Amino acid sequence: MQIREFYKSITDFAPYQYQLKVAELLLSGENVILSVPTGAGKTWASVMPFLYAKQNELTDFPQKMIYSLPLRTLTNSIFSDINETLKKEHIQRLYPKLNELTSRQTGEYSEDPFFEKEMMFTTIDQTLSNFLCFPLALSQRQANINAGSLVGSYLVFDEFHLLDPKLSMATTLGMIRMLKNLCRVCIMTATLTNDYIQFIKKDFNFKVVSIEGVENNNSLRSAPNEAVKKAISVCLNKKITAQDIFDKHTNKTIVICNRVETAQNLYAEIEKNKNDETILICIHSRYFDSHRKHQESMIKEYFGKNSTKKNAILIATQVIEAGMDISCDTMHTEISPINSFLQRAGRCARFANEYGKIFIYDVLDFLEKEKITIESDNKEDKNEIRKLSNKYLPYDKDLCQKSLVALSRYNSLNEAVSNELVNSILQEDENHKVENIMANLYNIHKIRESWRDCNKNHYRETIRDIQSIELVLMDLGKCANKKVVPWRYETISVFRWSFISWVKQIMNNKQDEEDWVIARAVQEKDNVFDFEWQDKGSYFLSKLSIEDLKNHFEPVFVSNKYFDYTSAGFILADNNNCINSPVKENVEKEKLIITYKKDTFYQHNKAILNCFKTEFKQNLKFVFKELEEFLGAKYNWEKLMQLTICLHDYGKLNTAWQRPMKKFQRAKTGVDNLKEVLAHTEYNDSTDIELAKECQIRNKPAHAGIGAMQAYDMVLDEYDDEEIARVISNAILKHHSPDSKSYVDFSITDLCINEIQKLFKEYSLKGNFIKKERGESLEDIALGKDKEWILYFLFVRILRICDQKATESFEKYFTL
Repeated sequence: MQIREFYKSITDFAPYQYQLKVAELLLSGENVILSVPTGAGKTWASVMPFLYAKQNELTDFPQKMIYSLPLRTLTNSIFSDINETLKKEHIQRLYPKLNELTSRQTGEYSEDPFFEKEMMFTTIDQTLSNFLCFPLALSQRQANINAGSLVGSYLVFDEFHLLDPKLSMATTLGMIRMLKNLCRVCIMTATLTNDYIQFIKKDFNFKVVSIEGVENNNSLRSAPNEAVKKAISVCLNKKITAQDIFDKHTNKTIVICNRVETAQNLYAEIEKNKNDETILICIHSRYFDSHRKHQESMIKEYFGKNSTKKNAILIATQVIEAGMDISCDTMHTEISPINSFLQRAGRCARFANEYGKIFIYDVLDFLEKEKITIESDNKEDKNEIRKLSNKYLPYDKDLCQKSLVALSRYNSLNEAVSNELVNSILQEDENHKVENIMANLYNIHKIRESWRDCNKNHYRETIRDIQSIELVLMDLGKCANKKVVPWRYETISVFRWSFISWVKQIMNNKQDEEDWVIARAVQEKDNVFDFEWQDKGSYFLSKLSIEDLKNHFEPVFVSNKYFDYTSAGFILADNNNCINSPVKENVEKEKLIITYKKDTFYQHNKAILNCFKTEFKQNLKFVFKELEEFLGAKYNWEKLMQLTICLHDYGKLNTAWQRPMKKFQRAKTGVDNLKEVLAHTEYNDSTDIELAKECQIRNKPAHAGIGAMQAYDMVLDEYDDEEIARVISNAILKHHSPDSKSYVDFSITDLCINEIQKLFKEYSLKGNFIKKERGESLEDIALGKDKEWILYFLFVRILRICDQKATESFEKYFTL
């Protein structure tokens, strides 16, 4: 089927010419920057080439798509739209290869923490943190698993203009530069300047697609007869009031505020004075995830395409200003920089044959309770507090004021006016951004630092300047040393210094000195059996001081005696509702009881090899082909992966490792099989913890380094390739933790050597085995060049994912 017909069968609409052009370029091997107005269908333009390639089994196109957005709300909205379409009965019947493709990974939805699905929708924070080796959804020991998911993938970056130019935008460009030809990329924007687009085109060899000059251009403008589709009115020296909203409300009104406090105040006033027939919805960052999902559902019901519902008012912050396919006939908005404003305007009269009015307001002074009263001696802290005192927060004051002056010269918006405003207001600012990005070399040096230490502290200098803090509401009245599972609770995001200011006020005024206002979760020393990749451990609550709060980046537990939660979201205590944070609905199910089934060294590796063959091999054709151009050499990738798998647990053949394992298995079952070479024992931590301690299983030596040393020597001997030797040995060395850097003393018997030789013979692998060696550091074989790191990410991902799957489902993979 030609792609034009494929488009129409999926969406029920014939594609625009620009959408076909995007597909043509991407499917022919080009990268694309797509610049079209809001509501023009750019989401389908980026997604359809992947679906077409998947349905038609095109092996010269990536087999995985990662679609990244700057906000969770946008991610949820676009995921829902695409997922609902693909789940339609006729599409599943016509295109069976498109079934069960999609997943979503955001702060509140942890559906795919290892990025395994073929069609991922996620936030830019998740995508970049994975590539930088401090994945937000995983532990430190799992830090290197997901970077390889980007290697050879189709990467889509939507609403690119919303990224922070010094942080996430620069890091994204740095990542694209480092991955070179290994990925296909589509960057999408509605409001970047022409100069910025030309910078990406030239510096990254992208093709630019816009609607200018395209034959069906007029079909993208839905107001007939050149009528004014969007009228605008600038309201100088006036703030948004509930009365203004009531006076101008006709059918569907959207109000967009820059700050949560403003939105909450307006919501409270409207709620108090509206009639019973008017539906009032509020959405911002200070809602529990489960509540926000309900709000998002209502927004789509009342403001979505083809909605027949009437008489609704939505109070929101910038969380809805991009990506959400919603529309209204009346909009009230505080001023923001022109690119942000135009995104907001894209939610007014968005659909065909709609007309709307947009009222634009300056931001007047704060209310007294919104001001930041906290003090600090630290220079960086003072700078952040000063920023928060900017009434145009979170935007730049000069850009807001320039945008307001420029907009006051117009009484309507269309595409030509929008382009003129963007290029005249933002050109100087975006030229500075380009200079800064290039001066800092696309943050590539920071990316390399993150790879080396896998530390989440790099988040602030590569992705987002974390000026918010995650809060958990809880009764802290009797919480001294109370045990908690901190990641199980829904959290609320609040500006750090605003929250510190509130806490200071509470502590100064509280009556009971013993009351806890804030607390943190502290991890106890692990006193249970250590299960490699699984990071268990008990946490207990400990009192937190204001001084400690300033540099605390984990969730903070706050007293529901002093803070409250209402239909307006998180607020200072009002009605003492004693609300607790809900337990996450979609959190990955924890294995409360950890179990292992006994398997031998041969069986375990055979299961992993089968897992690689069934779960990865077919989807690696594109990346293996592109790797040869990337590295400038040809390799038998399947054979190298088989070698990596067979050697990854070579250290388990060590006599000092086998001894406690066999002792435990014998004590557990009463069977003494001296000729068995074990990979795992039968274990259940609800019954076997004491027996494991008695057999000293926890004291068995580390094994990954031994396999790494053996692999380095073997690959160097067989292939005479230093780079590949470092890649494979590091994948083995770090297959349980990226912190591994050495190997221990070892001695391996002939019985154990026979076990691995059986594997080598079966897979036609060659090499001499080292039976005995004194332990040493492996720092001298550390990864060096970027291309070594990127290939390592791919190898260690495949190894770790297959290792986990084969261990958890041994019978499934061993018997294949």
